[in-house]
Amino acid sequence: MKKIIFNSILSAAIISGSALLSCNGGNSNSNAGDTQATMLTGNTDNINIQETAEANSNGTLSVQSAPESTSTPTVEAGMDGDVYRYGSHTYQVKGDFKTDKITTSDFNEVTFSNIPSDYTEFEKVYKEYLGKHINGTAAMMVMAMEMYGRDKSVGERCIRLINTPNNVSSVMNILKDRYGNYTSDGYSQRYIAAALLDGAVRTNSYTPNEPYTVKCQGSPNGTKQMTMPQYGTVYYMYVIGGGWDTHQRQCEIVMFEDDEATGLYHMNNCPSFYTQCQQIKGEWKGLK
Repeated sequence: MKKIIFNSILSAAIISGSALLSCNGGNSNSNAGDTQATMLTGNTDNINIQETAEANSNGTLSVQSAPESTSTPTVEAGMDGDVYRYGSHTYQVKGDFKTDKITTSDFNEVTFSNIPSDYTEFEKVYKEYLGKHINGTAAMMVMAMEMYGRDKSVGERCIRLINTPNNVSSVMNILKDRYGNYTSDGYSQRYIAAALLDGAVRTNSYTPNEPYTVKCQGSPNGTKQMTMPQYGTVYYMYVIGGGWDTHQRQCEIVMFEDDEATGLYHMNNCPSFYTQCQQIKGEWKGLK
């Protein structure tokens, strides 16, 4: 009985509201001001009244739109077994170097599905996963070089994040020219980061295998304790890149004593990463 009575009241309210709007719409000279229409929602035990539209003196309905959400979508990131996932992107360290001894018989690799989309992703992958590995830090240098080619401002932030201050200036001085606009002498090489990925050679237009892989090997220089400019340990290693006659591209990864709490390594020196590689044959298709 309660629901029957309410339905009758609800129908009457809707009809009355429609009649009121029709009446106001037919009186263009009305000075009664704006009339607000309301809608009853909910069930018979819980009635909500929502203001949905306004009928002004000329009969036009002005709909009040709901405010847009200001929340930023979150990206799921973290370890999934031995794989680090950031959204749909995956990163994986397959083996690493021993921190007490590195030899030329040490081989391992880092694989990833994509170049990071932006600085936020790059920073998170570095601080939560790859930056805690010697070879992972080397792989992130390859990513940073590619990101610099896409956006110099973003790429520079990435380079500064993972490099020692002394190495930043060395890298930036060369990359500014390496990613220049002139190509007649072959010095400008937008594809140079791709040349460090497994399977990429000049004859296939530096198209790497997928997932992208940075292959690493230990250097005969091994490890060295450093005291300048601060205390730490330097780890010497190679990235195997097919874009040069000498495939072993040496770099120095360092762990400063001040970084032991975070466990993050930094690139300390890597001129062979951005030394001019073999001139491309064909057209470079880019990286994902």
